[in-house]
Amino acid sequence: MTIIQYIKQNRTEVIIAFLIGLLLFFINMGILIAEDIAEGVPIKWTFYIINEGTGTFIGVASVPFMFYFFSLYPFEERPFFTNLLRYLGVSAVYGLMYTSLMYGSRIPLYHLADIPIGGKFEGLSYRYLMEYFKQFSTFWLLYIVHRLVQESKIRRENAVKAAELERLLVQSELEALQMRLNPHFFFNTLNTISSLIYDQPAKADQLITHLGDFFRKVLTAQDKAVHPIPEEIRLTKQYIAIMKGRFEEKLQVDFCIDKAAEQATTPILLFQPLVENAIQYGMKHKNTCHAKISVNRISDQLHCKVEDDGPGMAEGRFPQQMGIGLHTVMSRLERLYPDQHQFSLQNKEEGGLSIEIKFPYHAPV
Repeated sequence: MTIIQYIKQNRTEVIIAFLIGLLLFFINMGILIAEDIAEGVPIKWTFYIINEGTGTFIGVASVPFMFYFFSLYPFEERPFFTNLLRYLGVSAVYGLMYTSLMYGSRIPLYHLADIPIGGKFEGLSYRYLMEYFKQFSTFWLLYIVHRLVQESKIRRENAVKAAELERLLVQSELEALQMRLNPHFFFNTLNTISSLIYDQPAKADQLITHLGDFFRKVLTAQDKAVHPIPEEIRLTKQYIAIMKGRFEEKLQVDFCIDKAAEQATTPILLFQPLVENAIQYGMKHKNTCHAKISVNRISDQLHCKVEDDGPGMAEGRFPQQMGIGLHTVMSRLERLYPDQHQFSLQNKEEGGLSIEIKFPYHAPV
């Protein structure tokens, strides 16, 4: 990488160095002016501007070159003593060049401003030694600043990488959970179709059509973790149409969707496993199933509820024991809304189970 490329890639650090130099220039100018005012002597504006300007801005101009050197030869790399000697040598060259440029630039500027040079450059060899100790300190101060900037940049890059890895991990886990759910539902539906294919072939054919439409919609949305509520309701109704092909009037599902919630997004296939759970237990115990799906927006939360008139949850049974469908829903909610969602199951007084889910309201992007 050339020095020009380095400056382009690190222009923010260069700009910050320039602004710091400008601030130091005004601070030093202020000190000198305050001393003249305190002593009651005329302010030597031109002289101060030349002296402080050459000292400050030559130093600022050297910052990109020093940062470039620090990047090419990191001090912490082995061998230590080789790097130490390299840094000491460069610091000596830095001090020599800095002082030479500073004093060398002042001579023509003094002439332009009609400032007598007089004895200003007497004992120049001692001035080089005096200035070297200042530049030696500046050199190592620049190294410390460069290390701090690089550490900050590394932390930011690591934070971005960690966030991206977390996003990819969540996405992969969601896809794995969805793949786990889809075959589960698929095989259950095939069992339904197989029970009808000989006795009611027309109905079996209709179910196959519904199943194809359903999976076409699921596959279309499989690259997304969430989608708008209306799409989720359409998917759920498609699933219910498949189930009604088998249970006919024994299955009844009502929808109550708040207008304010229609702009929200929800995890894909949120309701299907919940409705499947209601159908499974309702048909097993009562040979009928009446379920209701409600979605409401309350403040910045989306409240989703699936109720049924089945046998409810057996005493002492925990949600994790309720089967693959409910477990998958809970896992997906945890991945999408960690510490921001609620999943509760409760037996209703009149009989049946109520599953309530709350998670943050988000409109589609």
